[in-house]
Amino acid sequence: MLDTVNAEVDFDHHSEDFVADPWSQLARLRSECPVARTASHGGFWVLTGYEEIRQVATDDETFSSAETLVIPPKKNVGQKSIPAEMDAPEFLAFRKVLHPMLSPAAVDRITPVIERFVHAAIDDFIETGSCDFVHDFADPVPAMTTLYKLGLPVELWKDFSVPLHQVVFLRQDSPRRVNVPEGLQFVAQTIKDTIAARRKSPRDDMISYMLNATVDGRPVTDHEVKEMATLIVQGGFDTTGSAISNALIQMDHDRDLRRRLIEDPALMTSAVEEFLRFEAPQMAMARTATKDVVIGDRHISKGDLVLMVWASANRDDSVFEDPDRIVLDRFPNRHVTFGLGAHRCLGSNLARRQIQVALSGVLRRLPDYTIDHDNAVRAETVGIVYGMFSLPAHFPPGERWFP
Repeated sequence: MLDTVNAEVDFDHHSEDFVADPWSQLARLRSECPVARTASHGGFWVLTGYEEIRQVATDDETFSSAETLVIPPKKNVGQKSIPAEMDAPEFLAFRKVLHPMLSPAAVDRITPVIERFVHAAIDDFIETGSCDFVHDFADPVPAMTTLYKLGLPVELWKDFSVPLHQVVFLRQDSPRRVNVPEGLQFVAQTIKDTIAARRKSPRDDMISYMLNATVDGRPVTDHEVKEMATLIVQGGFDTTGSAISNALIQMDHDRDLRRRLIEDPALMTSAVEEFLRFEAPQMAMARTATKDVVIGDRHISKGDLVLMVWASANRDDSVFEDPDRIVLDRFPNRHVTFGLGAHRCLGSNLARRQIQVALSGVLRRLPDYTIDHDNAVRAETVGIVYGMFSLPAHFPPGERWFP
């Protein structure tokens, strides 16, 4: 697998082997060759060490986000995700537009809505004694929250979630993929139609706010609003949902974690940070070198693709003591699940709050849940998002909270 002299490795973050056990592969790379080169997908560099990833993530002049954020690159060349696939100063101008709507204060205001979505989702299955934590809980809660925040129809959450879920978690040749192009077209058209409606009749939502914003002294265009809204939808669904599912799995594997959080709810804030570190839902992200540069002892050439494996940096024992163990009150916890530098995830405050509320809701109302691991289905590919495709669970039936 590994040629430490030439830095050549047999590595494919979309392979079945990686899905089956990413952690041992990443641990070996961190230990033996934290800056490695693979021929997969046309060739790219794989960064697995914390310091090497920090170097790239915080150097926007040398490493561009404008070419691609994923490997292999998207096929729709020329269509840019705003502002994620931008570099400064353009990137900073658009980020400034979005920041107030995703600030801690903005998240505080929407928290009662998140709580309502969490408990409404639980109500839908609590009387039955069983559910699929992905399809019935971890999918709908972030989806409904994101749509509500944007001003898109909340009742369409499944129409949005199903195609996006398939794109992220299923291989392109998967027989499980059903009507994905049609589903994505519906998502795009719904966003476009909502923008047109808000242009005529604004409301108190993100789309209306973005339509009223300016960038470099000019109004934001409808196309730019559409691209920003699409990015928020893409970023707000599966990563947050995967963090919820992954944490529920860990609390099923280790019941002591669950017991401690039930007995001491004040631990939830630090626990969420630790769950995010232990299994980063955003597995990795790419950059493109804009000039020749040295990372570690490797020479990276201009134009080379570089994959920063966030999930690996979070297990680097030079930064985290006992990194392969969940420590609910770990401090400090400098995980990079939300990235580093100027491109750090704008939605991190909203994601954290949703995870906190969702896990608290489950522990309060379904404290004795058990996961059916024999029938749980890990995503077919975890190269972008580390999550589950299905997570069946059982619990003692309970009562609904809402009529």
